[in-house]
Amino acid sequence: MERNADRYHRTTSLALAIYLYAKNQQIAGINVVSDSGKKEFAFVLSPYLEKLVELYKFGDRADPDLLVPVHLYERARNELLDRLNGN
Repeated sequence: MERNADRYHRTTSLALAIYLYAKNQQIAGINVVSDSGKKEFAFVLSPYLEKLVELYKFGDRADPDLLVPVHLYERARNELLDRLNGN
């Protein structure tokens, strides 16, 4: 079980999940993580994914790699919300 934890980046941030999904990162699943029903997104870990997370959290806001075309953002947002709502 411990080994599987090393294979995924997990986040409860919908904004980060949308960003990663819009950047074509592979989502492995969405899991309930608490009694409140809070959801956790699991992404397949890769060096590029780690770079994107670091950039999203701590990078220069003027970095062009942070930009996501609005149509890709909206598609990623809609697809993740559909998955959250079981559609």
